[in-house]
Amino acid sequence: MARPEKVQKVEALNSIFNEARSVVLNDFTGLNVKKISELRKRCRQNGIEFLVVKNTLARRSLKGTPAEGLENHFEGPTALAIGRESENVSARIIAEFAKEHEAPKFKAGLLDGEVLDASEVLALSKLPSREELLSRALAGIMSPGNGLVSVLQGALRNMLYAFNAIIEKKQSEGGDSPQESK
Repeated sequence: MARPEKVQKVEALNSIFNEARSVVLNDFTGLNVKKISELRKRCRQNGIEFLVVKNTLARRSLKGTPAEGLENHFEGPTALAIGRESENVSARIIAEFAKEHEAPKFKAGLLDGEVLDASEVLALSKLPSREELLSRALAGIMSPGNGLVSVLQGALRNMLYAFNAIIEKKQSEGGDSPQESK
């Protein structure tokens, strides 16, 4: 008979796999307690939940979720970096930490219900965030409009300079100003 605390852990992991935007599985071998604490702190600061899981409980929690394909990756020391707000922040935080400390290593990932292998998770970590991509897209959309405004302003400015030059020429010839000739 299953113990209630294990049933609760399986249910909690099941809901994570069903609801999270991204989950990154990593092998934290080679990290001592101090480094893992530092990694957890970085994850928390970026809205990422970092969990060390028991493989048997994790495998049980996969049943009936889009993450069923991750079952083979739950071997050896396994930690989950769970992103609920952004698709790639969890992968980016783990990758940045791994550059500094040579661990953890990516095992696999889950992105919007799709299972990713370690190389795809690494590629995901190098992508700009969703907000950065949206701002770039908006800048691209606005660019032609901004260019048109600049061109029109330049044409109006040049026309104003031409009118001022005509006025100055007439005044220097001794003629009346255009407003007085009416």
